[in-house]
Amino acid sequence: MKIAGWRSIGLFTLAVALVGALAVGIWWQQDGPRYLLERILSSRLVQPVRLAHNPQFSATTRALQISLPGLRIGPAARPCFAASRLTLTLAARPLLAGQIQIRKLSMERPQLRLPCPSPGGGSSSGALIWPASVSIDDGTILWQPAGQSPITISRLQARIPAAGQAMIQGHWQWQKKTGTVEMNASGGPFLGSILHWQDLRISADSEPGQGAHARIAIAQLDLDRGRLSLPQLVASLHWHGQTAQVRATAVAANLRAGSLQIGDWQMDMGRYGQMGGQLEKGQQKPLQGSMTFHADLHDLPQLAHNWGIHFPTLRDPNALQTISFQGQGQVRDGRFLLSMNNGILDQSHWSGQMTGQWQPWQIHLNLQLDQLDLGQYLPPPAPGKAMTLPPLPQQWPITGQIHIDQLRWGQIRATGLLIRSTSSTKS
Repeated sequence: MKIAGWRSIGLFTLAVALVGALAVGIWWQQDGPRYLLERILSSRLVQPVRLAHNPQFSATTRALQISLPGLRIGPAARPCFAASRLTLTLAARPLLAGQIQIRKLSMERPQLRLPCPSPGGGSSSGALIWPASVSIDDGTILWQPAGQSPITISRLQARIPAAGQAMIQGHWQWQKKTGTVEMNASGGPFLGSILHWQDLRISADSEPGQGAHARIAIAQLDLDRGRLSLPQLVASLHWHGQTAQVRATAVAANLRAGSLQIGDWQMDMGRYGQMGGQLEKGQQKPLQGSMTFHADLHDLPQLAHNWGIHFPTLRDPNALQTISFQGQGQVRDGRFLLSMNNGILDQSHWSGQMTGQWQPWQIHLNLQLDQLDLGQYLPPPAPGKAMTLPPLPQQWPITGQIHIDQLRWGQIRATGLLIRSTSSTKS
């Protein structure tokens, strides 16, 4: 009887095991793991999450690897993130203790769409778990700023180890312009709340024929829980035949508080002049600081065109070929004030002040000139008619007044003249 009883228990246990294995097999075949993981990730990310198939698992004594095929996060029509495959490699020993440590994150053909707000404006729950290393194969990033043209980075390749040499490269596209972008750095860690990057170099080039490139070199970058430190930054910019060299030292920022401080910066624009100074942005306060400058601008109409400012047609094509000035400036509360002296405009000497704001772009002038020959710039007035200046074009962002000691315009001579320009910008 005892032997028969144990046989009955053994057969019952075997039957339960077989039924359990069969149930697990059916559950697996019916994509049960996929649905379970979708619910877990959706709850944690506060976003809809979908997988194309069941996750795949492989394990060693040191690591557990989880592969998620066809991952999509966000609304079905426009997911914020998608990847043909995302693979996580987790450290095994911390996992047995209930801790998640991601040794490596690998993504195949990921697509990231920015900005990507959470439903209802909420934020994802839980603390962010940074991987020790990341690899990306054929990625795409689409950034769509409000009311502006989208910026796309495609064919993105990245190899970011826990320490050593990091590399990111890809192709960018913006307003029908295309080019390449690349970043290299050494040191580590490269990811997380504490970073230490050395010899960071970033380059961006337009396609041949478009004539634009940028180079940024940072000797050392340190980030410690939101506090960023850059002892020195050097940048070289080239566009529309113009070149600028920028140097900044003692750069410190608190990313969480939104503050920025630049101990000293210098910009050298070659034959166009130099400027430099100090800048600071406090928490919930706009950028402010001081600067000194010296400028020698040549071919002003073409320079204005390069900066997107429409310039009236001039009578003399050789006019406005030279304008130079020097002085000091201040930036405060979203506005700027420039005090200029020793100015030269063709054959005229001038000085004065320029005030304005960045958004929207507006300039107000208060200048003094010793002499001015308007015949260089405008056709002479018809005899017997009042002296009337032509109207400025629409969207002209410059207002203010100009005091002229001596004015010549055709047969007209005037002294102590005041010219005012009012806004013609459409609201």
